[in-house]
Amino acid sequence: MNLAPAIEYDLFPYSESTRKQLRFLYRIGPSYAKYFEETLYDKTQELLLSESLGITLELREKWGSISMSVEGSHYFHDFSKHNLSTFSSITLNLVKGLNAYVFGGASLVHDQLSLPKGGATWEEVLLQRKMLATSYNYFFAVGFSYSFGSIFTNVVNPRFGSLSSGGIEIMIGD
Repeated sequence: MNLAPAIEYDLFPYSESTRKQLRFLYRIGPSYAKYFEETLYDKTQELLLSESLGITLELREKWGSISMSVEGSHYFHDFSKHNLSTFSSITLNLVKGLNAYVFGGASLVHDQLSLPKGGATWEEVLLQRKMLATSYNYFFAVGFSYSFGSIFTNVVNPRFGSLSSGGIEIMIGD
């Protein structure tokens, strides 16, 4: 459980938010975690305070859109427990309603507080029941999406990154 009030500032005026945004999003707040097993840090539950800062650039044109973001976060009890992530996407409008997209991202991970003390078996890892310790992760995807209906169906509140997507995709990475 977490409660993280946030504040966001867009460098561009709201009147241009459907075409371009450069958003800065700051969050701070407590998190309560109750673990199924004792962690590497000898915890079964804990209350933590963390903060994060994200920067996102989104540009939309008739041909498609480009989005890039960077986010960093850390826990206050131990600044060495932090995470830095980046994400990028490109969408091309092929014909009315049909889009092709490419997206990917990577993270430097130094905040895995919930790792179990006993480790994990290969079966638990393959079934995604337990995580292994890592210092990074990455992903890459390509795909197509098709939208139909009213011209207003994709209009959403652009604040706090409230964007929707869908379609068929092929994932490569871990």
